[in-house]
Amino acid sequence: MTRKYDITLVDKIKEKQYQMTRRDVAVTVKPIPDCDITGAMDPRLYQTQKKISLLMKFMPKSLMKFDASPKSIKRLRKMFNNVDATPIVEETIDEFNFTVKAEDGYEIPMIRFQTETPIENSPVLYFIHGGGFFAGSIDVIREALRLFVSQTNMIAVSIDYRLAPENPYPTGHKDCYSGLRWLADNAKEWGADPQSIFVAGDSAGGNLTAYCSNRDIEENRQDVCGQILLYPTLNMGEIKDQYTEFDITRDVMMYKKHENVIRPTIEIFSGMTSGLSEILGTDNVLNKYLTPYMSVSEKMPPTMITSGEHDFLTFESLAYAKKLVDLGVNTTVTIYNGMGHAYIDQIGNFPQAEDCIYDMIDFVKKNRR
Repeated sequence: MTRKYDITLVDKIKEKQYQMTRRDVAVTVKPIPDCDITGAMDPRLYQTQKKISLLMKFMPKSLMKFDASPKSIKRLRKMFNNVDATPIVEETIDEFNFTVKAEDGYEIPMIRFQTETPIENSPVLYFIHGGGFFAGSIDVIREALRLFVSQTNMIAVSIDYRLAPENPYPTGHKDCYSGLRWLADNAKEWGADPQSIFVAGDSAGGNLTAYCSNRDIEENRQDVCGQILLYPTLNMGEIKDQYTEFDITRDVMMYKKHENVIRPTIEIFSGMTSGLSEILGTDNVLNKYLTPYMSVSEKMPPTMITSGEHDFLTFESLAYAKKLVDLGVNTTVTIYNGMGHAYIDQIGNFPQAEDCIYDMIDFVKKNRR
């Protein structure tokens, strides 16, 4: 299928990007390629979100409730598991299903993506999908991984870790780390370079990525060559300081004609963070695994962070980046103006999603061992 935008818009994003400092962090800002209105939502995203915003006005408050009840989880999974990407990869990408044994003996499903002949000593992109720890799947980010592989001839792997609340914390986290350990010990069999494993994840997957990096440091294995955090969940414990706190009216630029869509989206999703402890089945979210922001190590690997201008998680991403930079960790931060949450799911629909993949490719090439 063809992209739902002109390919030249991807080039235009790079042409228009610029550097600035936000909350004491050097940031690359990527403007909307075909709109110069300050605080506007990307026109493609706006067409989608305004319909959702309109529906929300007439939706009973009971349906907006975020909890761990079976009814709520079923409803949210249906929404989060939707595959939105438009296929744009024309090359043949082979997929190989396999399993990895978890700490408790469970066989964790994983998929390897590669071309027929990957490059010799290929780095490995180990991507962990998001979905609030209770939803999501490899299907949602499949086209993103296919695009990464088609453009690099490298190997990508993803994992279908066990989801909460049926599998409470730390089950899913441990599954993801088991996947990393297995890759470090076995990727060489595919002709890949086990010294160049890049762990990546979006949203809750970003939290799981940081968990893998922290465990890797604790065990002094150095399996993680770099971490890629896409609009990650990093402050579940809601630590409040000058870098994490924000006022939506003061700190978020919103074009007046789009505010009725941008504001409720940020407010609703930001309210979900407090409900994650119930979903995960733990009262202790104030630890470095669920709240990576509270304890950041100078041994963290090179880190790429990206988020949307109108994402409720952007400020904690910037706060986490500030700690990394202060510790001397090689850190790059990118903000997509006009974007909200979960844009990597939108390959073929938004040029920003495609541009993000190209930035990930550049990051891997620059930081591989």
